[in-house]
Amino acid sequence: MGNDDARMEPAKIKSTRKSPPIRSPWPVKYFPSHTAFDQLLDYSARGKSNPVLQTQYSKYDHVAELFHLVSHDNGDYLASKPESECHIVWQIVDGCRLRAQWDSDLQAAELLYAIATQATYEVLDLYLRNRKLFDQIAPRKKVLPCLLFIHPKTAGIVKKMRQDARLGEETDDARRVGSKTWFVSDTPANVYARAMLNSIRCNLNLAPVEIQESYRGHFDKEGKIRQIVRPFPKFFDGLKKLPVPMTPDNVLQYWRKGKEIILEDMPKFHLRPEWRKYREARNYREGAKKGAIQHAIFKDILTALKTIAGANKKRAGKKSQVG
Repeated sequence: MGNDDARMEPAKIKSTRKSPPIRSPWPVKYFPSHTAFDQLLDYSARGKSNPVLQTQYSKYDHVAELFHLVSHDNGDYLASKPESECHIVWQIVDGCRLRAQWDSDLQAAELLYAIATQATYEVLDLYLRNRKLFDQIAPRKKVLPCLLFIHPKTAGIVKKMRQDARLGEETDDARRVGSKTWFVSDTPANVYARAMLNSIRCNLNLAPVEIQESYRGHFDKEGKIRQIVRPFPKFFDGLKKLPVPMTPDNVLQYWRKGKEIILEDMPKFHLRPEWRKYREARNYREGAKKGAIQHAIFKDILTALKTIAGANKKRAGKKSQVG
């Protein structure tokens, strides 16, 4: 119908009756608009030491432990800008990795070894001969490529290089360099503390519900399912107001927001198997007040968050200054 025909139509009277619910010819399936906290528990576990909270990685070794650190330093940088030097290097290295890993290709493994040796040698060259450039790069990284030679002097030079690198000091992990609570320990309180931080990070910049539904809409006809995204959780409000990064001075703000997240996503979290010892403790079995177990758990999570935030290092630093 053209514009002229449209203007000739009589005005339609707007009905005051509510429209009936839209009936879909397909079954309806609802999806969360955010990353749920229980999903992040597996993601935040570091290994297989805890009988309940275990990592999502089927093969977990030190390579898996270092994956996120390497991804922080290289992921976006090497994989970006197709046809650039960065992308070409990535294609060569990743191709060698896949051939060595899946086909046991000796030639690919030797090429990978040679590339790593040469690149690491050039980093040592930067440190010894162009220190200004090295100092601009190393503190923004979480990984320092180091060489091991059969030459007797190398170990001492590499040791000095590690000290001078100030590794990680200008990253989001600056206050938790070497922290076992952040990197290693899988006690329930530590896993939940890490999951709190991961939940804040993952849910900080969610796409609007309408856009999420439009993404899923592509699958409606193929899957014969009407996909509907639920509204944002209440804890989403205020996420962007949290100061970045987490420090000993603002850790309570993160803890309070983390409590909101847990209580909305998993209101009966204290009944999960990882908190069995808390439920069986004598203090909580015999006449404990309502909410006492959750309160005790949240206190331990706060302690873990303070450690991750570097509160212990801050106190240690004050003591050393006084001495």
